[in-house]
Amino acid sequence: MEYKIFGCKTNKYFTDKWAESPILSWKEGVFISSCVVTDKAKSKWVRFAKQKLKTLKKGEKIYLSGCGSLKEGDIDGDFYTIYPELIEFRDQIELLPEDPEDVKQEIETITKTSLKERLQKAVITGTGLHTKKFIVIQTGCDNFCTFCLTVQARGRHKSRTSEDIITEIKEFVASGWKEVVLTGTNLGAWGATSSENIADSKFPELLREILEKTTLSRLRVSSLGVEFVDNELLELFKNPRISAYVHLSIQSGSDNILRSMNRHYNRTKLLQVLTSLYSLQREDGVLINIGADLIVGFPGETDADFQDTLELVWKYGITQLHAFPFSAHHDHYSVPAGKFPNQVDEKIKTERLNILLNEGERVKQGFLQANDGKYFHVLVEGKWIGWTENYIECTPENFELDPGFVFEKKSIAEGIYRYKK
Repeated sequence: MEYKIFGCKTNKYFTDKWAESPILSWKEGVFISSCVVTDKAKSKWVRFAKQKLKTLKKGEKIYLSGCGSLKEGDIDGDFYTIYPELIEFRDQIELLPEDPEDVKQEIETITKTSLKERLQKAVITGTGLHTKKFIVIQTGCDNFCTFCLTVQARGRHKSRTSEDIITEIKEFVASGWKEVVLTGTNLGAWGATSSENIADSKFPELLREILEKTTLSRLRVSSLGVEFVDNELLELFKNPRISAYVHLSIQSGSDNILRSMNRHYNRTKLLQVLTSLYSLQREDGVLINIGADLIVGFPGETDADFQDTLELVWKYGITQLHAFPFSAHHDHYSVPAGKFPNQVDEKIKTERLNILLNEGERVKQGFLQANDGKYFHVLVEGKWIGWTENYIECTPENFELDPGFVFEKKSIAEGIYRYKK
């Protein structure tokens, strides 16, 4: 089985589950984890699927999961109405739910022992798709941001239990691995009855429980909603076992645009969070690295609104940009903002995106310069690539490695190394 992932870390997590599950073990073809975040993202996986359909041998199929095949968390019964260009291939396509555990009938035919053995074998031998573990702690969202399709695909917010999450981490660590990345559709809402009930979040409690009940070397938090960052969470980011890299779902720096997007915070809250992170003093002395999800060209975005976003990057040292132009979603699906007045011209979107990305690269080089000569605790992954606590990629070319250290392929090692820009 060939596996191809489009989109977010949540897709990576569930793709790993499918790869480790015995459900597909006797099937042949191509597994595709699809994404619908923009029209461009949709066209990428559709184009890939059509290319692969031409090369399938007898008995092989396309196995499709991810947001493209889902509606409110279940397989979309209108899939071929939404994607008419694939209807002629429906006999060669099998739509799958997001999680293999939802295929109850097939799961029940396999013992828990064989499933566990398959998981351990994949991790120990390095045959899994990733060298670090992405763990989804919640899915869905109740916020209905006007640019987002996720709530249509994955449905409403729901959290996994802490017991389930802790067990998965312990099994991962017991197999010899050291880093876990927590992810989800709106992971800061973990433990809340709704992702709109910000004060109801139990996310800091989950982080403390992971630190207390596991021996995990490094815990990284994926894209986090600004509204869920409070003093309790900021204190936890001082802990050396939590990655010194914080990625925020910011989207815009403009109050006007944030309101139009139906975000659950304003510019004042955003600046408070960024100021606190930028000045955070960790116990290990490592400089905090900040990343952000950003959208340019949202309907009604003026030059002044864009400057409000651009200012965030250079003023608060945002180095890791997941930035993209607003997509009105003309193809296959629609979002409310696609029908808003004052749509921004595509040329202006492209110009603003390039400016933003160039500024992000400039800031990133400054951050790397500030870390030049410092020593870091590096987790070295297979193929001689590793990462520092604050998410600087390291290779033998930019780190001074211990001459006595032997790289082991398909393993994760760790040590103290000096960064050289």
